[in-house]
Amino acid sequence: MCMDIDTLYREAWEVGQNADEFRNVLKDFKNKLEFEYLLRNRRAVVITKNIDKAIFFGDIHGDIDTLYTLLKKIDVETLINSNWYLVFLGDYIDRGYHQIETLAFIAMLKSRYPSRVITLRGNHEPYKNLEPHPHDYPEHLIYRFGRDEGFEMYELSREIFDLMPLVLYIPNKILAVHGGPPISRIIKYSNVNDILTVEKDFEAVEDILWSDPIEDESIEYTFSYRGAGKLWGLPITLKTIEKLGIKLIIRGHEPVEGYRVSHRGRVLTLFSMKGYYGNSIAACLRLPLDELDNVENHIVYI
Repeated sequence: MCMDIDTLYREAWEVGQNADEFRNVLKDFKNKLEFEYLLRNRRAVVITKNIDKAIFFGDIHGDIDTLYTLLKKIDVETLINSNWYLVFLGDYIDRGYHQIETLAFIAMLKSRYPSRVITLRGNHEPYKNLEPHPHDYPEHLIYRFGRDEGFEMYELSREIFDLMPLVLYIPNKILAVHGGPPISRIIKYSNVNDILTVEKDFEAVEDILWSDPIEDESIEYTFSYRGAGKLWGLPITLKTIEKLGIKLIIRGHEPVEGYRVSHRGRVLTLFSMKGYYGNSIAACLRLPLDELDNVENHIVYI
């Protein structure tokens, strides 16, 4: 099926205005994610060796127009029909003006290409007892659809968020997360399976969703100003690279001018929305995974 990104973009705006259509899009999104979740034996980690080229997107936060512009600039229609993958690093909602349309747009991308679109969970797709602030997505739903239907859509959305994977792991290549690696398990374990068995480890989930890198070559980590997660230094990155056998950590979570490279080139932060944080550049990464030593050459920005 050939993707028409312009049509999908217009449809997302229309869906966002109609409670029944938005509900149906969310239900289809949930069904796709639930099918994959069961295929992974209810694991929160996508482990695959089959991805050799992918486009990575950082935080969207309701900025559907910037996302659409980036998709147009990379010619996503050609790429996705040439066996490229789309990987979203989370934070689809909160803060921006068009959160409902953005979530519908991404859900429709997933529906159109379920095996080629990976939607990781961000900290703004709230995990129980790790609520972000501000979290105004439910207010947008209630304003748009009324109190009863707004609450219903929010509960359905929470069910969707709980089915989203936390981690994409491609052995010998990359670890993709929203915030950071599972720092506590990186320190504790050496076996890849032990490190990535995070489903029942609240601290590891918090690390993944909330942590940030700091340019410190001496400390492993310190506690975060965010009140959740950790600030991790170069030693944790080097341990992650060694123990998981990868070359690069790709993450979002932090407002930057499109992208930032940290920890001797081994951590890449992407940010794919503009405006709310005062940044003037948004970026994505169009990356053949055999070119991990030249990541900055593959940044696409607007």
